[in-house]
Amino acid sequence: MDRPPLEKPSESGRVSLWTNYLILLYTVVAFGAMLGIANAIISHYNLRWDLTPTKRFSLSEFDKRVLGQLNHNVKVMAFVRTEDPAYLELSDLLFQAAAFTPRLTYQVIDVNKAPGLAREYGVSSYGEVVVESQGRRRDFDNARSELLIPAVLQISQEANKHIYFTIGHGERDMFDTDRANGYSVWRGLLEQNNYQIDNVSLFASGVPDDAKVVVSLGPRKDFLPEELAALVKYLAHGGHYIAMIDPFGSPSLVEFLKQYHLDFIPQVLVDPAYRLTAGEILTTQIPIRAEDNAISRGLTAPAVFSLARGVMITAPVGASAPDNLMLEQESKFLESSHESWASGDPKALTTGITEFQAGRDIKGPIPVGSEVDYAPAANTHIPLVTMTRLVGLGSSAFASNQFVEMLGNKELAVSLINEMAGDEMLIASRERLNKAETAAFYISDQEARRLLILGSALEPGILFLIAITVFVRRRFFA
Repeated sequence: MDRPPLEKPSESGRVSLWTNYLILLYTVVAFGAMLGIANAIISHYNLRWDLTPTKRFSLSEFDKRVLGQLNHNVKVMAFVRTEDPAYLELSDLLFQAAAFTPRLTYQVIDVNKAPGLAREYGVSSYGEVVVESQGRRRDFDNARSELLIPAVLQISQEANKHIYFTIGHGERDMFDTDRANGYSVWRGLLEQNNYQIDNVSLFASGVPDDAKVVVSLGPRKDFLPEELAALVKYLAHGGHYIAMIDPFGSPSLVEFLKQYHLDFIPQVLVDPAYRLTAGEILTTQIPIRAEDNAISRGLTAPAVFSLARGVMITAPVGASAPDNLMLEQESKFLESSHESWASGDPKALTTGITEFQAGRDIKGPIPVGSEVDYAPAANTHIPLVTMTRLVGLGSSAFASNQFVEMLGNKELAVSLINEMAGDEMLIASRERLNKAETAAFYISDQEARRLLILGSALEPGILFLIAITVFVRRRFFA
């Protein structure tokens, strides 16, 4: 059978074929262009969607605030084993931080592959992270992601803020390493926050011009009139002063501070209900703390004070002070419990035994940490950091080497200086970090008695009643 002859494609068919080729070419070029544009956008803009309820894999507003305020370059070096799954969360945070600001760069170093570089940085363990900026350095271990932003914040803060401690009146020594009487641990904590700690003699030179905060730490002897005059001059120009005065310490300084409406009462704080288990009544937890004061707001546990006195605020807002200052705000940020009292019994200090006596003693709560802030009467609408600020604490022992690690003492000792030096961001950083921390376990003497009653009387009593009920049911109702 003969096949029919093939028909030649018409002119219109050739046009249609070339049109299809052109459409195909256009589609390939357009798709390639879209991919190129998408890659260009992705390489310049980090687009992520965090669908977790707590936004676990996103920078928090606090993180963005810290990174956004960086004025100098920060370099992060993570010495890890790259196959370690614990590193993944830190790696993600480093990626997000570097994408958020060009000020932060990072490098991940496998310790197994670069032992020489690890030795150069003095790194001896896996998981150590080094944060550097302007010749300063902070390290943290175990590659914990929640420690990264606080380390960046610390290292980016203004360097060498001077905190001066007065001397010449029997004050406690910040450079003493003695366990009972030294304060070297507190000094170390402050130096980690980029503070420079120095002593100052008010009689010899007055208050230095670069003083961020002046502290009198447990003075026992009187201040000379010339020294008090130097303090008045400092406070008149927006100075920040902390007085930590133990019972019967420095009567002249106590009298001087009454001008600024801080009254260090002579009675000693007694609180049998909140003393530590098996401890004496003069060492007690301070359970009431103000949530609106940055010094006490971030405490994860009560502070522990030993041999404390009350610090009363004796005037309302609007009261006047030397050099035409006006009391702008006040705060009793630490107070003892409602079961406590300020005891006027002279035997309380020597024996640790006393009972409340109306007329002689002051019923609690007793403020042991108080703050007063002053502004010039002619211009009261000034920022808090430029106001004249005074803080009175009725004990110095809480920051000593013996007590600083107890409950909330370390947080209080550092936050006290942070707030007065204008570094509230450091407090906020620790508040964020403390959410994941667990405080040491302490119970008060009152709680110990309750546990004793619960374990030795209440629980056996309940079991005995259950046994009697079972016996009666089986014996008489079986």
